[in-house]
Amino acid sequence: MTEELFKDVRNISRIASEIYDKFKDIAKGDSTEKSIIKYDADFLNKFGSFKFFKINGSYILKPISGSAGDFEKSTGSTYSLSLSDFIGIDDVIMSVFKNTMKFASGKSANNVLLWGDRGTGKSSLIRAMAKSFGEEPYINKIKFIDVVEDTAELIYELITIIKVKPYRFILIFDDVAFDADSLFYKKLKSILDGGLDELPENIIIYATSNKRHLTTEKFSGEGLDFESKLIHPEEEAEEGLSLSDRFGLTYGLYNFDQETYLKMVELYLKKYDIKVPSIDMNSIRKNAISYASIKGSRSGRTAKQYAVSLIKD
Repeated sequence: MTEELFKDVRNISRIASEIYDKFKDIAKGDSTEKSIIKYDADFLNKFGSFKFFKINGSYILKPISGSAGDFEKSTGSTYSLSLSDFIGIDDVIMSVFKNTMKFASGKSANNVLLWGDRGTGKSSLIRAMAKSFGEEPYINKIKFIDVVEDTAELIYELITIIKVKPYRFILIFDDVAFDADSLFYKKLKSILDGGLDELPENIIIYATSNKRHLTTEKFSGEGLDFESKLIHPEEEAEEGLSLSDRFGLTYGLYNFDQETYLKMVELYLKKYDIKVPSIDMNSIRKNAISYASIKGSRSGRTAKQYAVSLIKD
């Protein structure tokens, strides 16, 4: 009886050992297999820019650029701005560039918020910054991740994955404007607020918005649902400011004056290789001004759209 008991114990020990070995082998495998977020760990070494998005119920971290050449190919665009292409915002570019360089060098840096009129280059500037740092030696030091809004529920999981990686990460929240009651707003505010959800030292945030306070505005009045009416509107304003104040560097970008707008038009004419005889430039300038008047905006986006309208079929 004792011998049979020993046999049973040995069998149990052997089975337990086999189970342990199997789990140990799994643990050594690619961590992406166990993660809710799907990504290729090797891509984090190879590429410099990524998009974090949700599709068909799956959360995916996918590379969108590696080098300046790969940037245009991966985005499907034949053209993207470089930092040297921007006009009239030299101080903003220099400040954000220095902040990014400091962060890439392993030092503490500020979160950045670019806000202002539509089409003034806020998103383009961040993309150009990512493009500029997407070359050696920076690509081995700093990574950019464009975070899509519907991934809010897994923001913490994304941070958990990247905080242990040997790189510095800039999370990009583009065109931020959401209700203060939304999950995305609450998580972003919590992350920026410090406390228990404080960002790891290797992660900062760059955000763009058409709104200075980042949140949508509600007004009390007739025709609105009861839940949309504000009893204390000043508190709602403070709630919006409480998030934007968490960015150490905040810059407003506005519509260009007429001369700067026309310089942007000329820049895009060159970028798209649109040949315009010097004798016709006065006509081009007048038409560009009329085009901006119809659009109601003298911005980089309007300048680009006007240039595109001149491309022959």
